[in-house]
Amino acid sequence: MRMNGRQTVLGVEQLRRAVATVQATETAALPGPDLTGLLVDIEVARRQLDAAQQVVVAEIDRQGSFYEFGCTSTPGLLTHLLKVSPYEAKARVARARDLGPRRGLTGEPLEPILPITAEAVQAGEISCGHVDVIAKCLDRIPAELSYEASAAAEQFLVTSAKHEHPGQLKRTAQMLLARLDPDGVEPRDEEVESRRAFGLRKHSDGSSSPTGRFTAEKTAMWEAVFDALAAPQASADGERDVRTAEQRRHDAAAEVLQRVLRSGTLPECGGVPVTVLIRTTAEDLKDEKGGVGTTGHGTQISTSKLLEMSGDAQFLSVVCSDTGGIMSYGRERRLASKGQRFAIAGRDGGCCFVGCDRPAAWCEVHHVIPWLDGGPTDIDNMVLLCRYHHRHFEALGWELFMQEGIPWWRPPSWLDPEREPIRNTTHHLDDIQFVLAC
Repeated sequence: MRMNGRQTVLGVEQLRRAVATVQATETAALPGPDLTGLLVDIEVARRQLDAAQQVVVAEIDRQGSFYEFGCTSTPGLLTHLLKVSPYEAKARVARARDLGPRRGLTGEPLEPILPITAEAVQAGEISCGHVDVIAKCLDRIPAELSYEASAAAEQFLVTSAKHEHPGQLKRTAQMLLARLDPDGVEPRDEEVESRRAFGLRKHSDGSSSPTGRFTAEKTAMWEAVFDALAAPQASADGERDVRTAEQRRHDAAAEVLQRVLRSGTLPECGGVPVTVLIRTTAEDLKDEKGGVGTTGHGTQISTSKLLEMSGDAQFLSVVCSDTGGIMSYGRERRLASKGQRFAIAGRDGGCCFVGCDRPAAWCEVHHVIPWLDGGPTDIDNMVLLCRYHHRHFEALGWELFMQEGIPWWRPPSWLDPEREPIRNTTHHLDDIQFVLAC
């Protein structure tokens, strides 16, 4: 029986009262069997609550509700609202996607991806640790066997989970995989290492296709990067992320490269620090729609893309004679100096958007008054923003301003009709302690 919103609120309130009753129990007066029975009952109820939360998280993920709170993903929203670790938040979302209800393209309800596992969790028979083992095992079943074997394998693992803790179940899962695919022996490390390769095949339009083969450990590293950076993000107009998984991974790899270039840890190339060199003119630089620049490898990039790349880029103006000789050169101070960036990082601690915890090393320098609008490259006009909030905070309705040299934000009216200024205190625990002390 489905419950409406009012019934759900009443049910949660009754649940809280029931928990309070259990908490008030005089456990010292209970004999051993009653204590252990109570322990089991509480564990079953906790597992059932996990199932209830998975339903809610699945719907939040389906609706893309994280965008309304200025978060970049559903795990980010859970970290922000529930104060769980990012690792735990990702695990909860993964379980919700596997076990929560789904809907088809026309809105019709669909059963969970892992229906047998979902039913066992709802009954309180298995824990989240069991679910993680089952999901990983089913993902490793070879594709040619998956259609016929997955349902039987899931039933076998769920039955085993009712009698084994997750560590034991992991060994059972390994034995199951060995039975399903006895020939699936991994190649020797030396053989895998000898096949490692990577390259770029350039196309006529300046784009390229990666080629090669990563080793297992490098594959694991990229998968960890994609888990963190390639999650779906809402678009600037509030719609759900329309990028394909491949496009999200491309954008995640681009962010990794930007962080490496900004880190200053790359060795010198030709006697100078590694730099993405782009040649353009003052006229092209001012023309965001029609202007172009040319890279050192001959690839043309539009001025709008150039400016998007240049949050922390170096601009070098070069005036040439009619014959192409250099008459003069100088720096246009769009870029924050190294000392300025250190100072801004010391002040902001990381992304200054409300609730964002991305560190300074992952952030770009943002001009409060845009550089093209005459905004100075001064510390009091620059803040740190992560790539996501740098590009989307205006579309989200947030307004950034400086007050006594500190970045503050006015939230959108739908979130706070009074639009009371607020500051990100994620990187400044001393500020929080000061407020509590007052």
